[in-house]
Amino acid sequence: MVRFLPFSVVALASVLGLGCSESLGFDPIVACSDSQTVTVQVTVTTTPRFTWTPACGMASVQVFPDSGGAGSWIVYSGSAAVENALPSGIRYGQLPPKGVAPGGAQALTPGVSYRVRVYRWVGAAGGPGSLFERGGATFAR
Repeated sequence: MVRFLPFSVVALASVLGLGCSESLGFDPIVACSDSQTVTVQVTVTTTPRFTWTPACGMASVQVFPDSGGAGSWIVYSGSAAVENALPSGIRYGQLPPKGVAPGGAQALTPGVSYRVRVYRWVGAAGGPGSLFERGGATFAR
């Protein structure tokens, strides 16, 4: 019995780890060129989920009312921007690893049209760079 205990512990840890990573809902980041455009999809639920194909890492995800105005939710990757560390599969208001949202998420109004845009950081590590839009979509809550 004792000799099977280590195997059982490893198996249990693997199952628990797998369950946790799947519950986050993020897609694995794939390598893309800095000029890669992506197709953005929005799964509209109480908490909309934003995915893009290919699942390149991004530096910022921004959600605004389609009619203009202040951002409803803006996520940056802060000091990790050069890594384009934000994965596809982000849920509205829920920060992904390495995500920073200084203003927090504003409540989405049912029936209002919103636009989501994803941006990639192009520039050298430690040097100058800029955010470039690589895809977007509109949705209504």
